[in-house]
Amino acid sequence: MQKQIEKVIENDYLSDSGSSINWTSGSSFEEMETLVQACPVTRRVVIISPAPSRIHELTRMLSDSCFDVMVFHRWENNGAGAISADLYIFDMITAAGSGEIELAKLRINDNDSHVPSIFLVREEMLALGMKEWTEEELLVWPMRPQEGLYHVERVIRSNANRPAAPAADEDSQHRIVFKDLWIDRKKMTVHRGQQRVELTKTEYDLLLMLIESEGGVLSREQLMSEIWGTQFFGGSNVVDVHVKSLRKKIGDNASAPQYIATVRGVGYRLAD
Repeated sequence: MQKQIEKVIENDYLSDSGSSINWTSGSSFEEMETLVQACPVTRRVVIISPAPSRIHELTRMLSDSCFDVMVFHRWENNGAGAISADLYIFDMITAAGSGEIELAKLRINDNDSHVPSIFLVREEMLALGMKEWTEEELLVWPMRPQEGLYHVERVIRSNANRPAAPAADEDSQHRIVFKDLWIDRKKMTVHRGQQRVELTKTEYDLLLMLIESEGGVLSREQLMSEIWGTQFFGGSNVVDVHVKSLRKKIGDNASAPQYIATVRGVGYRLAD
């Protein structure tokens, strides 16, 4: 019975792969290698998608076409942003509007403006004031994976033929982004999406410290020392009071945090 089960699994695997390889137990690794055509050149694509399964066919098509594909559920500067890539693909199919896509574009430009990007969108999103976007940047999904592959290759080829881009403008060098929050450190302003958030100096410093920690836990004592200074003799609950006010202003919820998570008995960190 066990051998019959193994045979069924083997047949299913071969039929799914679409391969005509005669895979037998006596095949040597050398024989197998001669049946696999190596990619002379590979290019790297980073995909950011909250639901990778819905673009599985595109991922598979790219992989089969000599692309090294790396998939992330969300953008992080020390994750997807730390990888050298030829193209970024952002899955914005369920985005609420063009504002979310603008933020995604801002994250990429802050990280590496020389790398082209494609944003997968629903067809109805094209009517949401996105006329300033180029045809190359937007790709209506779903579509046939072969068409998606053609679009990817065209964007990479077009980018390779462009002259080198100038250095990032001064303003972008002062921006720091977390999810849909972004801070302009030069102007000391905070935005959530397209809306400006009015914070006190203390609230601004708290938020900036948390985002710059990149998910690391900051104790109440650390926050007090950095923001209030060593001469402050108030209790640690002053930190909790200001974090509560900050959460309210950025639309966060302590019981289901989107931005600031509490580490019981210690302090705070960025939410996952």
